[in-house]
Amino acid sequence: MADPVAGSAQTPAAVRRVEETMGTVFSFDVRGGEPAAVRAALEEAAAELRRVDEVFSTYREDSEVSRLARGETTLARCAPEVAEVLELGAQAERASDGWFSTSFRGRLDPTGIVKGWAVERAARHIAAAGASGVSVNGGGD
Repeated sequence: MADPVAGSAQTPAAVRRVEETMGTVFSFDVRGGEPAAVRAALEEAAAELRRVDEVFSTYREDSEVSRLARGETTLARCAPEVAEVLELGAQAERASDGWFSTSFRGRLDPTGIVKGWAVERAARHIAAAGASGVSVNGGGD
């Protein structure tokens, strides 16, 4: 029996990777596309996840979100993605009648939405490189 990971005429070869960031493990399983382009996109996606952690981590004192929560910077001075994520969070809060929030115990905390947002962005980036199948799992999301 042919190894489905190695690829066959019916099953494209798999490119897999595990990336530890954001306090969890992200696993990638990518099928199809030109292998060099897929591997390059996968490397870029992993680097972007690490950057997202640097920007959004509530555990890092120097992250933009931590500095914003303490009033040491403004939203206008943060990476544009911060405003994007906060707007998504505001939409989720409205849609859930307040059951979802980007704050925790009175402090800014968008972690309830940022991991899923980052997973989706990573998957779209890899698919745009020509992959025909992309699975990104970020700690169960």
